[in-house]
Amino acid sequence: MNMALWQLRQWGRRLGAGGLLGLALLVLALGAFFILVRPLHVQAHAQQQRIDQLRAAAQTVAAVPVTTAPDPVAALPPDSSAAATLGELEQLARAHDFELTRGQYSVATVNTGGADAARLARWQMVFLVQASYPELHAFVAAALERLPNLTLDEVKLKRERIEDTALQTELRFSLFVETAP
Repeated sequence: MNMALWQLRQWGRRLGAGGLLGLALLVLALGAFFILVRPLHVQAHAQQQRIDQLRAAAQTVAAVPVTTAPDPVAALPPDSSAAATLGELEQLARAHDFELTRGQYSVATVNTGGADAARLARWQMVFLVQASYPELHAFVAAALERLPNLTLDEVKLKRERIEDTALQTELRFSLFVETAP
């Protein structure tokens, strides 16, 4: 034991204070590498293998042939169904505990361009309603879900006093229908 201690002291004298500090830093760096860096390197390698497996699996999936998109105008109901749609909106409002008391309606013909292009009609409707926010939200969601050719263009909400639960609301919808050429 005395001989090993004597050898250590001799190495310490030869290296000096700077050498001992460098040796301590080298031991510290090796410890940090094996404790902190090496596990992260192993984890990164495992994740890279997983990414490579997923890429290989994604490349083996057969490509779905591209089909032509259906004509959205052909899916629109005819112009004669607009009145029925308005009736359906009124029924939905009653189902959500309020009335569509006053409405403004206007119709504009939209030409999609070209000589053989389909012609569309855009019914613009403005309704003034008084309802609570949950009733209003449920009505709009149900109307847009049930009527795919209906769009919500604008919502204006107004409340007289902060404690009021009923909102004075202006709903602006557009209804698209196909017109005869």
